[in-house]
Amino acid sequence: MAITKILQQAVLESLVSLYGQEFTVNDFQLNQTKPEFEGDYTVVLFSLVKKIKKAPELLGDELGKEISKKYATIFSAYNVIKGFLNLSVSDQYLFEFLEQNYSLTEFGKFPSNGSRIMVEYSSPNTNKPLHLGHYEIIF
Repeated sequence: MAITKILQQAVLESLVSLYGQEFTVNDFQLNQTKPEFEGDYTVVLFSLVKKIKKAPELLGDELGKEISKKYATIFSAYNVIKGFLNLSVSDQYLFEFLEQNYSLTEFGKFPSNGSRIMVEYSSPNTNKPLHLGHYEIIF
């Protein structure tokens, strides 16, 4: 199972356990944590504040403790920054994932469905600034 699906399930179970209300994956948002912050995945808590009626920092701390306790083998640490709960994936989980999938030669490949995909890439000139094209305007 993908780590994002595991995280969604962990958040849902922890919210129900803590607050005794029904929640769906549409009640919160998951993102990759920005590089300047510690963590791997971020749970955006602002959409939950109105339903739970708690400050985002308090909500994040309670949710982080619950997830860290129940899913200690998957998430090793958490921190809350202004309504964003940042979770770190444990090294143990990553090592186990690599051990299970290392020898699979077809890992990450999907069966062909007959459709074509076009991949575009840029090839910038390193001696000039990056731009969308050359235009010459004559007055």
